[in-house]
Amino acid sequence: MIDWVAVSISIIAVGFTILIWLESRKQSQLLQVMLKGLPYVQRTRRKKPDQAKATHPASSMPKMSTSAAEERRRLKLELEKEKLQWQKNKDIAKGIAWFIDRLGESDEEYEDE
Repeated sequence: MIDWVAVSISIIAVGFTILIWLESRKQSQLLQVMLKGLPYVQRTRRKKPDQAKATHPASSMPKMSTSAAEERRRLKLELEKEKLQWQKNKDIAKGIAWFIDRLGESDEEYEDE
């Protein structure tokens, strides 16, 4: 006879594995986007205080860096939302596993009597 508890736990484990794999893919895509934006981000050297006031820093930045920064911010927010959703799903699955565990224990108690 099939042990349904073991089968259900293995199905949950496979589901977690798939979700972890998807999460790692999303993180690698975010990293790629961030690395593509790096050539546009230039770190300027500190100038003397009187020279720093003379130049306007926003005009010296390339147009692509602002859009790349906005894209990175958007992707980071999306990643944070997905992490929170992942944590929520993980907690739900742990609760289900705990519930199944308790059901299995109560079945064992009835079998012992």
